[in-house]
Amino acid sequence: MKRFLVLILLLACTLAFSQAKKTTAADPWAGTFKLDTAKSKMHPPAPKEETVTVDAASKDSVKYTINGTGDDGSPYSVTFDGKAGTASPQMANGKEVAQITYQMPNSHEFTSTSKAADGSSSTAKITLSKDGKTITVQEHNKSSAGEFDQTAVYVRQ
Repeated sequence: MKRFLVLILLLACTLAFSQAKKTTAADPWAGTFKLDTAKSKMHPPAPKEETVTVDAASKDSVKYTINGTGDDGSPYSVTFDGKAGTASPQMANGKEVAQITYQMPNSHEFTSTSKAADGSSSTAKITLSKDGKTITVQEHNKSSAGEFDQTAVYVRQ
């Protein structure tokens, strides 16, 4: 009888731990998203194509890679690896191009402020749709050439 009770207890613990792992929520932002140029309103020069791979997007970690092709046909790669609330470098083709601070007001929204090495700056609101299929980036940019707004829409692949 004792062996039977120990076996049931062991089985119950195993079941409880396996259920706990299943209930851990996956990062809704994680995945690959492609720029939808038809739905986007980009300031020239706009990229010909762009793909964003989000590895993490939470208050603890913001990590992504952007690969694209510029309007002139040249490839580029942009990476970011930081934590919400802390300024961290954004790298383009291996060189720091900006310091970005992300804030996460809720699970489907980020805001950002950035300061580029050339003195330009931007603010943005990044929204993940409720169904997790679309990321919309609404950005306001300031530079020596002036100010402009743009909206980029990315669709999950």
